[in-house]
Amino acid sequence: MKSQGNKVVNFIENNVSLFLIISIPLGLLFPYFAFLKNYITYLLMLVLFVTFLKMDIMEIVHHIKRPMLLLYIEGMSLIAAPIIVYFILTLLKFDYIIVAALVLLAAAPAGVASSAMTDLTSGDTSLNVVIIFVSHLIAPFAIPFLFFVLFRKYIRLDYLNVLITMAKLILIPLIAALLSKQFFKEKLNFIKERSSLLTIIPVFLISLIVISINAPFIKSNPLQVVKYLLIVYPEYFFFMFFGFIIVFWLNLKEKIAVSNSKTFTNVSIVMVLAFEFFDPKVALVIAIAQLPWSTMLLPVNMMLKFIRNKTSENQYS
Repeated sequence: MKSQGNKVVNFIENNVSLFLIISIPLGLLFPYFAFLKNYITYLLMLVLFVTFLKMDIMEIVHHIKRPMLLLYIEGMSLIAAPIIVYFILTLLKFDYIIVAALVLLAAAPAGVASSAMTDLTSGDTSLNVVIIFVSHLIAPFAIPFLFFVLFRKYIRLDYLNVLITMAKLILIPLIAALLSKQFFKEKLNFIKERSSLLTIIPVFLISLIVISINAPFIKSNPLQVVKYLLIVYPEYFFFMFFGFIIVFWLNLKEKIAVSNSKTFTNVSIVMVLAFEFFDPKVALVIAIAQLPWSTMLLPVNMMLKFIRNKTSENQYS
């Protein structure tokens, strides 16, 4: 029985992308999981707790001591990327709804769950965590600035609330992990041995909940959903490559951290902004933009496999 359980666990850990994609049909078939939406914050905190257990606090300090790199990454991610998206969509003559939605998505800070994706793709999780926190410090200023310059639209963000939320999401798991390593070191072996599984499960549940919440609309408007997905997916691929290109000189683990911080953004925060300050159709596009989130680990892994194979070939040639 134990060996069967180990086989299931190993299968899940070796097929993370497939496991996350399964959350889409499950969420559509069983939309009742939407009742768990109030627990998403706690699932994100669990992800970070497991991440911090495996991490040396000095790794985070190391990245904090690179302020110019962090400012460069955030400048490219939160300012340059949205401007590039704006000009490309404007040149292609997309309407205001699409342009506003995709620029807003491009301006989103790094999602907390991107730390899990970085862990699962063998990236530098400590750099990713620092990027998450710094991006949420800058985004409340960057988003209003961008939308005033590009759209002449005034957006007011509750900076204090964003700061408190991020402090809760990051500091509580960090302190819990430090205390656990201090007082329960011997009892943490199981968590460390199964850290991948304990990361995958909450991310799977988050994806399942998001799909469940949007299930009624998806079922009622399949053609409209497909139309918006065909527009949103290229932007996600742009994020994935953009994160790699802007830090071309860093090592692979750090590139993965930067790329994932851009690919797996905090869609929730821009969703709130879309509802509050924009046409409801903008919020609709942002809502649909949550769907590719569950599937992007597959192309990320494919890209990394290609890069690692190329690196190996160059080393032996």
